[in-house]
Amino acid sequence: MSAAPVKIAIIGTGIFAYRHLKAFRAIGDKYQIVACCNRSREKAEKFAKEAGIPENAVYTDPKQVLQNPDVEAVDVLLPVQYNLEFVKAAIAAGKHIIFEKPIAHNIQDAQEICKVSQGAKSLVMVAENFAFMNVMNYVAQWVKEGGIGDVVNFTYSCVRPYSPNSPYYQTAWRQKPEHPGGYLSDGGVHNLAHIVGVLGDIQSVTSFASQTHDIHGAEDTLVSAVRMRSGAIGTINFTFYSNQEYQCAAKAGRVSFEIVGKSGTLRIHDEKKVEYVDAEGVVHPAEEFNAKIQSSPIFSEFEDVEGEFDHFYKAIRHGEKIVVPPTVAYQHFAFFVSALESAKTGKSVDLPTI
Repeated sequence: MSAAPVKIAIIGTGIFAYRHLKAFRAIGDKYQIVACCNRSREKAEKFAKEAGIPENAVYTDPKQVLQNPDVEAVDVLLPVQYNLEFVKAAIAAGKHIIFEKPIAHNIQDAQEICKVSQGAKSLVMVAENFAFMNVMNYVAQWVKEGGIGDVVNFTYSCVRPYSPNSPYYQTAWRQKPEHPGGYLSDGGVHNLAHIVGVLGDIQSVTSFASQTHDIHGAEDTLVSAVRMRSGAIGTINFTFYSNQEYQCAAKAGRVSFEIVGKSGTLRIHDEKKVEYVDAEGVVHPAEEFNAKIQSSPIFSEFEDVEGEFDHFYKAIRHGEKIVVPPTVAYQHFAFFVSALESAKTGKSVDLPTI
């Protein structure tokens, strides 16, 4: 007999809540959305109508959601400066919680979230959908199992289009961000999930940064030299200012990731296609590598947002270990805090520990 669906409430019914709703529906009957909340009653009711939530389970006060005995878990989609408050409140109310990245708006709150989550009876997960991509998860396994030998060097570049008409750019909390780097870190933690997932934790960083567009609210270009705790060294490049070619041809931007090991190299294009260069210099095409992914035990039916909610369900109902607990998301955020500090001071910065 299959386990009962998780009764979940949505706190924050803005743009991405509808993406979450799509994911809940796509993975079957694992969840029952029993309540929703928005400080705007109109927005809450609009979402409730779409999600099939009864009128008596529509709230404008999140604390009332947490007092609802029918709610097992909460999906929190609020500006990141509220994450610590709601993690604490959910734990105190005995509710499982999944909340949006970045983990917090400053390093102190991020550290506190990690501390209060450890040992809590409630499950605490950061909604990092990039942690649920078959290609990158297989790459991480390949590297960790020594597929290219010890990693010596890497180059990671993410070039994203300037998109002032995007609904995400119109949100006030991004235009005047309280979190360092604003849109840069808000979007960039996704990419750090892949860098850290494949290569392990970052030890130190030396960076340069600049801002081109006022709408970003903070720096929108960042170039960093980093040393990993493994000893590997490399560069990480981000820019949210690219030309119309990028905007038209690749709305999500372009990503390249090359990892050089002692016995091989991986060249990853847009986090989807992987070329493997073996120790003899023979280039194995992406089709060959992707075929291995399809037949691997690591391959998952669900990816992206669907993957993260499928995993959260399995963690609640079947005890699966959380893939992105706060301690993992902390590393993604700490990179940007340290990189931007380095850019301001002109000095190399060690990433702060919890």
